[in-house]
Amino acid sequence: MKLKMKNTILTEDTELLDETGQVLSPGFARRPLWNYDRSRIHAPGFRIKEWDYYLVMTDEFAAAFTISDLGYLRMASVSFLDFEKGTDHTRTLLKPAGAPFMQENVIVWTGKDMMLRFTSEGDRHHVWCWWKQFGRGSDFRADLTFLEEPRESMNIVTPWPDRRKFYYNTKINCMPVTGTIVHDWHVKRLDADTDSGILDRGRGVWPYRIHWLWGTCSTQVNGIPFGFSIGYGFGDTSAASENVIFYDGAVHKLDDITLEIPHNPMLPWTVSSSDGRFEAVFTPELDRTAHINALLIESDQHQYFGRITGVVILDNGRQIEMRDLRCAIEDIRNRY
Repeated sequence: MKLKMKNTILTEDTELLDETGQVLSPGFARRPLWNYDRSRIHAPGFRIKEWDYYLVMTDEFAAAFTISDLGYLRMASVSFLDFEKGTDHTRTLLKPAGAPFMQENVIVWTGKDMMLRFTSEGDRHHVWCWWKQFGRGSDFRADLTFLEEPRESMNIVTPWPDRRKFYYNTKINCMPVTGTIVHDWHVKRLDADTDSGILDRGRGVWPYRIHWLWGTCSTQVNGIPFGFSIGYGFGDTSAASENVIFYDGAVHKLDDITLEIPHNPMLPWTVSSSDGRFEAVFTPELDRTAHINALLIESDQHQYFGRITGVVILDNGRQIEMRDLRCAIEDIRNRY
């Protein structure tokens, strides 16, 4: 059966903004159709937020890499989580704002005793990192290649009531990844036959205060690439939500998601959807926290890594069972 959706789905290329800086066509697409022209933005530079974020997760560990231009300043961040030991370590560097630099195919951040580089060429991506004395005196190194993008991805444009404020987001899950990570003198290897990663690319003009929830998964179910991206908090989602299932290279669109978080967030959460196509329980195992407070700028981050069990339904009505799949859900409040 074909299930109904309330989302506005775009299929043709379009400009993101008109000449006055307002969003033209909010909605969802299965590839990045909107042309992001920074020169059309009618907002102060400090209100523009841009980032690229890569995440790899296995049953044993996870690693995350971020380079962002937050308007007021620039930020680079690297995290490594060891699920077997129940530990995590994050290093973050800040720089004053400068000329826009997030539109390049090669994005490089250099600092004292560290370097982080993102390279994109076609549908291949590469992450290279070196950070001296990252944790316990050992250097951190990563050399990861995301071999290809699936044929479909999650792409959404959501405005705020003032349509000069907007969020343009692309999430590419289930990219096969190969390479190595060296942490705490141990080498972790990723195999493209079994391991995959995520690219989360955000561009937008946001209000000063914002709170969002985002859950992500990139794994396999019975040998077939499977993942999801669920969440809310960015603007007016009446045209479309950002909620999708990734399965065997295709994106299956969901409506609204609700995350019921207990008073103690390390207890199990309930995850449900308004269309009944995502019903699950998320059990956190590790809370990666980060708090940045620099006068006008504050970021309170909680990224919960754990496992999810439940059922999802694809666009064609097929039911997929999730059994203790590794995933992450973040709860972030920013003032910037």
